[in-house]
Amino acid sequence: MNFLNRLKFFLIGISLGLFLVFSIFKEREWSWLPENKIKKFLLDNPIKINLKKSELSNINDDFSRNIFNVIIYGDVVFSQSTTNTNPKKYLIKYENDSISVDISFKDSSCLINSFNSYKFCQRNDDLCLETTLNMDDLNFFLILEKLEKKYNKKFNSDMKKYNLNNLHITKNLKTYKNDWKKSNIFKLTNPNYQGTIEIEGNKYEITMEKGNNKLRFKAIIKL
Repeated sequence: MNFLNRLKFFLIGISLGLFLVFSIFKEREWSWLPENKIKKFLLDNPIKINLKKSELSNINDDFSRNIFNVIIYGDVVFSQSTTNTNPKKYLIKYENDSISVDISFKDSSCLINSFNSYKFCQRNDDLCLETTLNMDDLNFFLILEKLEKKYNKKFNSDMKKYNLNNLHITKNLKTYKNDWKKSNIFKLTNPNYQGTIEIEGNKYEITMEKGNNKLRFKAIIKL
């Protein structure tokens, strides 16, 4: 067999192999890749911003969505990042938006310095306050929607008491509003979320636990 034929069969084999790998593992998150490692770190740790006191009212769901869209869907621009310092400085871009963020892997700190051309305070003093940026409702729902849903015995028992079933939860999950103050998402191995969901005109408080690709529903109370 001449060289061209061997090369042809080699390329066909490589193509088939890549296709099979993609088909089998396309649903997996490649968290070990440098870019995905950075983005996962941002989502798994508190994100801080130093804001002027007059700017605190700007922290709303739309503002959070703009920032988290960049983090979740954007690309880390390593050529414009500084990685030989502590904290490391990364630039992340998504469509027309970009953020600059300081990350310290040693003490699990994340500080956003700028959004597009606007630079936030670089200090925490009487004029500027450090605040934690929580994920917006839409991006949070999209993450929860992808997870496998599990319901413990107590949750199932309480649902029967309210004449509810699993379908009521999944169909109305988009109405879920997380209470970030009540939730415990960074101190535990499996984050615990507590918030409210609306079902057929009624509001319920639910408690959930996020595990490895699973969302466990633990308690539900009618308000």
